[in-house]
Amino acid sequence: MSETVPLRLLGVGPQRSGTTWLDTHLRRHPALALPAHVKETFFFDRHWARGLDDYRRHFPPEAESHASGVGWAEVAPTLFDVPEAPGRVSGVAPGVRAVILLRDPVERAVSLYRHHAARGRVGADLWEAASAFPSILTAGDYAEHVERWIGALGRERVYVALLQDVAATPDATLRALTDWAGLAPLAPSPEAGRRVNAGGGTRFPALARVAAGAVAALHAARLHRVVAAGKRLGLNRVYRGGEAPEVSAGVRQRLADRYAPHVAYVERLLQRETGWSCTASPGGSPEA
Repeated sequence: MSETVPLRLLGVGPQRSGTTWLDTHLRRHPALALPAHVKETFFFDRHWARGLDDYRRHFPPEAESHASGVGWAEVAPTLFDVPEAPGRVSGVAPGVRAVILLRDPVERAVSLYRHHAARGRVGADLWEAASAFPSILTAGDYAEHVERWIGALGRERVYVALLQDVAATPDATLRALTDWAGLAPLAPSPEAGRRVNAGGGTRFPALARVAAGAVAALHAARLHRVVAAGKRLGLNRVYRGGEAPEVSAGVRQRLADRYAPHVAYVERLLQRETGWSCTASPGGSPEA
């Protein structure tokens, strides 16, 4: 594609690492226009073939004018581990900056597994779930994916932050991000530290699967407002609320072994210790 779009800031994930928090607060900024009615457009991974006109439909037309002083932004966590995504993004948005929020990769994998379980998509075995949804495991390979984004955009245009800093000092973390992005600071918000999109379980897996399929179909038909209305009404409470599936200490240890070099990479990149676990959580079952 030879066309370009005024995409200024892109949160690229990974999933279950604070991206809903990021979306919530970027939407507060007067210099940014984010997609209407949806958090994620999935353009740079699932809908690339539709062309840029399809992407433009998610943003207010006036925001494309330089005179407006408003740039586009999106938080798209599924892009993090998609090999083609960085090149596609840099090709149509040459000045874009990317934000990557990272968390303990073991906890991220468990959280994404439970996210799918809560929607009835997977059963009680994490490894089987990862066969169906590979990002449960592969998105935690931080060294591979962060380096790909840095290679496409340059180190100066990739901002890496840690979810634990969002939890501990949300306003300061947000201020550091807006400073780096060249944006005016946002006023401190009582909502800045509120946990959003927390994981959980499902009481009725079959109903959860039907609901997830219906949501996907509605989005595909561009009936985004119908989905948003359902969320406001709390319809997902009908099937949510069960216990989250347990993940044993043995499974956590296998995950920690896989991710140890990626934790070391992040610590070298940020020149700080993360404090992330590289051993199994205490008190769990030793069976994998």
